[in-house]
Amino acid sequence: MKIEFIERIKNKIGLTINPPIHKGKNMDYIFIHINKTAGTSINKIIGKPYRKHLTAKQIIDQIGKNKWQKAYKFTVVRNPWDKVVSHYKYRLKTNQSNIKNDGLSFKEWVLFTYGENKDPKYYNKPQMFLPQVEWLKDYHGKINIDKIVKFENLKEGISEVFSLLGIDEQLPHLNKTNKTNYKDFYDQETKKIIADWFQEDIKLFDYFF
Repeated sequence: MKIEFIERIKNKIGLTINPPIHKGKNMDYIFIHINKTAGTSINKIIGKPYRKHLTAKQIIDQIGKNKWQKAYKFTVVRNPWDKVVSHYKYRLKTNQSNIKNDGLSFKEWVLFTYGENKDPKYYNKPQMFLPQVEWLKDYHGKINIDKIVKFENLKEGISEVFSLLGIDEQLPHLNKTNKTNYKDFYDQETKKIIADWFQEDIKLFDYFF
């Protein structure tokens, strides 16, 4: 049984010892790891912080505005419809929230997590369902990220980042799921639900179904 007070202390100590800001060869840098955007593979090279999934605001809270502003910041974003399918397949594979045993279909999962009537059992980690822009906004609602790599152009984009940072490594592919066409998972209802939820992502990062 976890005690909240002790968990807060452990979290604070962990973030202090292994913070989200990295001391790079050429400069300090921060990687904002949005879930299901190849972040596990990137962290395999740069090193995983104590908490790998932190939003910009959470990182600012931890390291302060001064370090945040001075560090080079990068992230990876992904087509929302594709990202949601990958998220579902990963949760199914790992049986998170018991969705495999429950026999939850993709449509049911979308309705319970992105629809109007969310089920707390499946919508159990709200941060993992955030629109990607909400991971990146600071306290002024601005996105102050030096490099936003698209998952669809991952190899080239990360190579540019690593070259700038002085990292001489090739990106591995970890936590992968079986390749499928994300379009096959959707009907008109679920397609619209995701379009509405991620509308700011779709507009800002120029994505389409």
